[in-house]
Amino acid sequence: MKTTRIAIFSAIFVILIGFYYLYEVRWAIRQKEKVEACKTILDINTQDVNRISLKTAKGMVEIEKRKTDWFLVKPINTIADKWAVEQILNTLTSAKWQREIRPLPEKLADFGLANPDIEVVLSLRWPSGPKKILVGSESPAKNMHYVRVNEDERVLLVYRRFKGVLCKGSEDLRDRHVLRFKEDSVAKVAWRVDKREFSAHKKERKWVMAEPDKEKISDGQIKRLLWRLEGLRFKKIFEEGEHPISFYGLDKPHGQIALFGQNGKPIAELSFATKKAPSVSYYVSRKGNGAVYELSYDFVDEIPRPEEEK
Repeated sequence: MKTTRIAIFSAIFVILIGFYYLYEVRWAIRQKEKVEACKTILDINTQDVNRISLKTAKGMVEIEKRKTDWFLVKPINTIADKWAVEQILNTLTSAKWQREIRPLPEKLADFGLANPDIEVVLSLRWPSGPKKILVGSESPAKNMHYVRVNEDERVLLVYRRFKGVLCKGSEDLRDRHVLRFKEDSVAKVAWRVDKREFSAHKKERKWVMAEPDKEKISDGQIKRLLWRLEGLRFKKIFEEGEHPISFYGLDKPHGQIALFGQNGKPIAELSFATKKAPSVSYYVSRKGNGAVYELSYDFVDEIPRPEEEK
């Protein structure tokens, strides 16, 4: 009988513990999550943002969304780095403030908010109005910045990383791909390297050498070339007319690549050169585009050669 009672009391105790966990501990966890959610800088859907104005020490930048891509429209007109733009939006909507100052201080200049270091304005789809974020000076502890959102009657303190992500100029936000294409759109590749010419065409999803027929260049080598081209990024751009083409050595390129589509029309034609003085520099140009791009390495090393030459 005593054993039975102990078993019953033990079962009741377990049930009570379970009840406590379900209704007390989990409730406390949910409440904490709600509090943390309320500490988000901006509570918006990033998909609703269609324009961003960003004013920093690096200048004024304006970016607008067209379908699924972002474009810089000020101070230059070019496609923007989608990842960099989304990093800004994700930071604004996921970063948490750590403390708040209420009521709103009379002298915002004391917090660097009268003339802020950074001003961000997000334009959203109707019916939402614009959202403004001001980033001011550092806190005395040097680990946070003062932030004000819209016309809120408070000042927030946010960790320094928040400002670091937002402090971007046009050169930080522009897309740095030399060209944009998808491997599936390419039907033929032709290239010249080491004073020799090669070409390959796609046959049943595999690359086959077209000329010279007997050269040992594999399907994998050509796929790697296209993969490298898709990811090729420049570190600096020289607009048309800054220097003659001979200044970059591109009047005598030591490597060339041409991509052709399913219809036989060229997708892109690239020329590569190396300038050895006053220091070693690597350049690429695109036919039909007057700009010259400086690379961080010699892409010609990526161009396929016959396997026996390696």
